[in-house]
Order: sequence, then C-alpha cells, then structure tokens
Amino acid sequence: MENYTKGKVLGVGTFGKVLLATHKETGKVVAIKKIQVGEKGEGVNVTALREVKLLRELRSPYVVRLLDVLPQRRGLALVMEFCESDLEHVIKDRSRLLSAGDVKAYMQMILRGLDFCHSHWVVHRDIKPNNFLVTADGELKLADFGLARVYGSPDRRYTNQVFARWYRSPELLYGSTCYGPAVDIWAAGCIFAELLLRRPWFVGESDVEVLTKVYMALGTPSDASWGGLRNMPAFVEFQQTPAPGLRKIFPASVVGASDEALDLLSRMVSFDASQRISAADALNHRWFRSDPLPSSLDQLPKPQRAADQAAAPAPASQQQQEQGGIGGLAGAAQEGGVQPALITRDDACVDQQRGLQGQQERQQQQQQQATTPLSAARRLDALPESLVGRGERPKLDSTDLSFFKKRKFDLDDAAEAGTDGVAG
Repeated sequence: MENYTKGKVLGVGTFGKVLLATHKETGKVVAIKKIQVGEKGEGVNVTALREVKLLRELRSPYVVRLLDVLPQRRGLALVMEFCESDLEHVIKDRSRLLSAGDVKAYMQMILRGLDFCHSHWVVHRDIKPNNFLVTADGELKLADFGLARVYGSPDRRYTNQVFARWYRSPELLYGSTCYGPAVDIWAAGCIFAELLLRRPWFVGESDVEVLTKVYMALGTPSDASWGGLRNMPAFVEFQQTPAPGLRKIFPASVVGASDEALDLLSRMVSFDASQRISAADALNHRWFRSDPLPSSLDQLPKPQRAADQAAAPAPASQQQQEQGGIGGLAGAAQEGGVQPALITRDDACVDQQRGLQGQQERQQQQQQQATTPLSAARRLDALPESLVGRGERPKLDSTDLSFFKKRKFDLDDAAEAGTDGVAG
C-alpha cells in the first residue's frame, strides 16, 4: 500500500470498502477494495478468496480487471481498474436520457459479460445494477465475484441465499439448491426492466412479497408451465392470477419497449429455468439485429414526419414551382423533353426523403453526444456525490450473513451445508 496514495471512499460493501487511490510512480488511478479478516483470528473471509481466485482467471473486456493483490496485517487489498460510476447511478440519474439505443447497448454488454462467465463455467450469483461498473467511455464491466461459483456437476447442491432479494429468481425464493446460470439470466432480466422503467421491478421486504410482485406482473405459474413447482423445498401456493401482459407494464410510451425488446424480456424471466434463454442465445435475439432507425420516409411516425418535412429544405423542383407556378415548371420541363409529372412526383419525393434521412441522422448524433451516458466521460475531480455514499440496495440479510461468515477456509459452501462435493 505504500506505493499508492489513498483517496476518498467510493463505497462500502458487505465484506469491505472500496477506496480511490493513485499509484505514486505511474500516476494511474485505481480502485482498492480492502477486505478485513474475520473475528478472533478466523482469517480472510471465504468470499474474498473466491473473488481473487476467479478474477485472476477471468480476463474479459466485460469483467473488471484485477491488477494486484496486496496482503495486509488485517486482511487483503485488491487493486482493480477504476471505473467512473455504476449502472445503478445511471438508472437513478434522471438528468440522463436513456434512449432505446442506450438500453440496447447496456443490455448487450451485460449479456456479453454473463456469456463470458457462463462459457467458463462460472455463475455470478450477485447480479444487480451496482455490480456493473461504468468506465469513462461508457463500457460496462461486471464486478464483485465474492458469491460466484464454478458450476457443472449434475447433482451439485448450492445455497439459495444468494443475490439481493429483488433479483432472486423464483426457484431460489422457493428454496432450490440445484441450479445453474439461469439464475443470472433472471437477474439480468430484472435489470432490463429496470432500465426501461427507471426503477426496480420486483421490490419486496420478504421472499413472499417479492413472489407476490412477480406473480402480479407475470401471472401465477401452473404445473404445466413450470415442471416440478410443487416439489420445491419452500413451496407456497398462491392464488391463481392471470398474466396481465408485458405490454400493460411497459406501454409503447416507454422508451425502448419495442415488441422485440419485450419478447426478449419474457424469455429472460421465464418461470421454468430450463426454458429460460441463455446469454449466448439472447445475444443472437432479433432485438439486437433490428435497426432502430427508419429505413424509409413512410416508416416514420406521422407527427415526426410532419415536423421533419417542415424543417427540411424544399427540393429544387418545389422551389421552382413556388417561384414560377405550375405553368413555368411545365414549360421548363417541356423544353428539356421531360414530362412534368415525373419531375414533380419522383424528384421531389427522392430529394425530400434524402434530405429527411440526412437531417435525422445528424439530429440523432447530436442527441447522443449531448445526452447519452455512453459518451458522458467525467473528470476524476467531478465525481458525483452518490459514489461516496450510494443509495441503499437490499443486501444479504442476517440469515445470509450468518451463512457466509465462515470460521474455516472451506471454499465449498455446499460442504458447510452438509452436502458433498469439492470446490472448483
């Protein structure tokens, strides 16, 4: 730590705090996550060991980079690349206008990070907005791998006390201990909805309350739609509620809530984990392939067409018609051997369409440069105050904490729960 100059506290987590620091020789700005040892000489918490182990192996543009590990007398210091903000701050900041392209770009980076982890047999188990860090150039990086685990064994048992409660999948809320990467996809779907609504989707103080919110939005599942539902360890039967449909929750007035977007969201929040879309398949969804810009004049909404037509420069044929009248235009056309009807219809339409498309592209570029968070780089001396004390999100409750604050260096929480297996 003597090589770094400490700065302000960026955040405080369940097992440590994050500091802003600068390397004395190179001047590079980094983030240092300090993790304290357990009580009564219990050693470094198991979650810190997992995070170090996985971050040393996972190298991706969409995963935060671990630069160094510094042992200390009372714990560890993880030196990581510094990121300006996080996705939670972007969602909460109402001065930022999230366009449909912004939502699509953020979801693409989220899914790429998950696809990389899942392709390397790692399930994160703590997906939420403030665990996706935003760099100065707008890139998202997945962080906080303290609860991540290597998966793949068919009958491996894991704890269901993972994720913040608002982002836990229904099978975890029902006490399932046999799961895979589908739990990350459900949480990513909740973030997808949060980007559209600009607020959390399933807010509740207990598991039952969260399930109630889920069923009010998606309808109550049946045995046919979710095989093995009644065999869940903590199954509780709810009153049958029909699904209202995602379009009622995300009306057309919600920016980015296209039919393709809602189709992808419905696949990400499927009740049956075996039917939930994977991160790789989600990246190939037609929503990411669709062109957000209109390809022709007739595809523009009518109010937008009227405004753009009024602002667009008049074609040459139209100016001639206004100056010389129809007779003058017809006379000029006849001298050139061209029929007047062809000039007034085809040339005017083509010129008008080209001028409208060019103007629309310029307006979109200006709007993105002015409002989109993807290009909103901030200086280090202008960090938002929300980074010093971020808004409270649901963290691991007392039951979860008692489970994860171990007294031994056992990397397998399944062994602590009385099941077999060796950690990867």
